[in-house]
Amino acid sequence: MARALLFGLIMLFAAPVLAEENLGNLQKKLEQEKQQKSALQRQAGQMESEIKDTRGKLIKAGESIQQNEKELKGLNGRIAELEAKKRTLDITLQEDRRSMARLTLALERLRRVPPEALIAKPEAPLKAAQSAMLMQQIMPSLYNQAEKLRTNLAELSKLTNELQGKKQEAFETSKTLKEEQKDLAVLVDKRELLYAATNEDLQERQANIRRISAQASNLQDLVKRLNDEESRTAGSNHSKAKVKPPKSGQARMPAAGIVSVRYGAPDNFGAPSRGITIEGTNDGLVVAPMGGVVRFAGPFKNYGQLIIIEHEKGYHSLIAGLRKIDTVVGQSVAAGEPLGQLNRASNGSKPTLYYELRLNGQPVNPAGKFTDLG
Repeated sequence: MARALLFGLIMLFAAPVLAEENLGNLQKKLEQEKQQKSALQRQAGQMESEIKDTRGKLIKAGESIQQNEKELKGLNGRIAELEAKKRTLDITLQEDRRSMARLTLALERLRRVPPEALIAKPEAPLKAAQSAMLMQQIMPSLYNQAEKLRTNLAELSKLTNELQGKKQEAFETSKTLKEEQKDLAVLVDKRELLYAATNEDLQERQANIRRISAQASNLQDLVKRLNDEESRTAGSNHSKAKVKPPKSGQARMPAAGIVSVRYGAPDNFGAPSRGITIEGTNDGLVVAPMGGVVRFAGPFKNYGQLIIIEHEKGYHSLIAGLRKIDTVVGQSVAAGEPLGQLNRASNGSKPTLYYELRLNGQPVNPAGKFTDLG
């Protein structure tokens, strides 16, 4: 009885101490959780800032690369033009030299006729007159041929110097381009690591995309299935709602080059083209034409490597003809941000990029968005 009373008294006096200790532990735990949450928020903020910084560098690098690709393509075109002119001029010079050789030979034959031969023959005065008349005809022609030869030789020298200069310029531009491509590859790898670190369900989404791609019957069906999948995912998991496309920004061509097939013009099969075809360069850089979210990235039927970007206000961009894709599904991209590389040409063909702009699932003329196509 005494022991029970003693225990009760101890507990009576110890209870406030224990309660105060538990409260202190709870407050300490809450403070630790608060600090952890703040640390995670700072880390997320730093990562977001790093992603933004990397994106800016990627866009800047992409602009420089595309400008150099455009310049190199122009230089190569000018080199081909100069080489063709040089070949034509070489043929002309050969003809000029042969013509002058014939005239010179005729003069040499006249010079070798001795005066005695003209006196000894009855027809000598007539021959002399004819020779004089022939000389009068030959000399102006000879002077003209000589002047033409001099002009063509000067033109050849000018062409040769310009050709050498353009080749050196092309070499330097190509060298710069290779260095820029190396720097770009580093930035792309960094972007992929940052994106993977902030998206735990990346592999699951990529598996879903492969499944949808295999089930889709055509391009229109693919876009519809992608939209349905996004709606289903957003509806089944409110904590991971569908990522809304960012602002489209200033539209720009997805690749540097020449538009070989315009919207509505006959394509390779003779049917009206639903998009445009751009002749680019081997391994040419492909960028996002407008800001948006990547909804598809991978092979699809006869389109080869395909990228689909969802833009704001119901627009989608379809980009095909890539050799390498440097983006993933769900990634937000800004206008001009690198997406991948063009195919490499073979058998004398040129690498081409196919671009299609769709509004609410239907192909539309991209000239309405791209001033370069106006």
